[in-house]
Amino acid sequence: MSQITTVFLTGATGYVGSAVAEELQQHGYQVLALCRSSASAQKAAATGCLPVNGNIAEPELWSAHLEQVDAVIHTACGFEESMATEDRCFVQALASHATTRNTPLIVLYTNGCWTYGDHEQVITEQSERRSIDTFQWMNDNGSWLAAQPNIDLRVVSPANVIGVEEQYVPPIMLMELERNGQPTVPTSLSLTWSLVERCNLAELYRLVLEKGMAGEEYIGVGDPAVRVETLAQSLAEGPVLTHADKQWRAIYGDWTEGYRLKQRFSSQKAEATLGWVPKRIYADREAFG
Repeated sequence: MSQITTVFLTGATGYVGSAVAEELQQHGYQVLALCRSSASAQKAAATGCLPVNGNIAEPELWSAHLEQVDAVIHTACGFEESMATEDRCFVQALASHATTRNTPLIVLYTNGCWTYGDHEQVITEQSERRSIDTFQWMNDNGSWLAAQPNIDLRVVSPANVIGVEEQYVPPIMLMELERNGQPTVPTSLSLTWSLVERCNLAELYRLVLEKGMAGEEYIGVGDPAVRVETLAQSLAEGPVLTHADKQWRAIYGDWTEGYRLKQRFSSQKAEATLGWVPKRIYADREAFG
């Protein structure tokens, strides 16, 4: 393990953050978990984390704890309209704290796959960013933080995250199955999604923490292009409702526009420089586009 021993983690009880918390603790790290409710604090404590009360927009409640940590991993992301402002408040608090440190503050910032927008070619860390409007703030806030003094910024960009508890499909597909009684997809059945398994992704966060370089971004993808038809048919037999993108946006919000993007990601950089080994959930070539 590196000399980093204590990590401040946001989103520690969330879908991605909970896997990161478990991964870090399994490798000997102490995790301070930012928790915005008593229920989250109890859940974090039960998993071995040290709860810190507050949310990302309330630095007066938690910024003093940064003095105890070697690094910050930021996985918290909501889908409310206030998320951009709250995230900016968080990164500003990190930058303010960094000016008081003797050594740079290591920050792992999460930048979602939808910030790249549509691409016909395989997406790498060098690809142009054409973010959907809902998540442009990730690009803006990450770029702002990278320019601040005494910040060692490393960016993790996951593909669509899946897990065994959700039958290895993006959670929205299970929500739609329950709502409609049949699987639905945002466009045609030929659409493909890049996927990454959540525990495998957590390992990538740890490797970026231990081996990553300041100013570098690392894409995490296990299965580069799985047909949504394959995912839908894994949930239920029978017909699949297609071209449901307008319904998704009306019910869940404009952020679901990301699900209709043309994207195929590569994690070659993370594999070559960090030794990360992607987990292929959909290894059957017939599942791929």
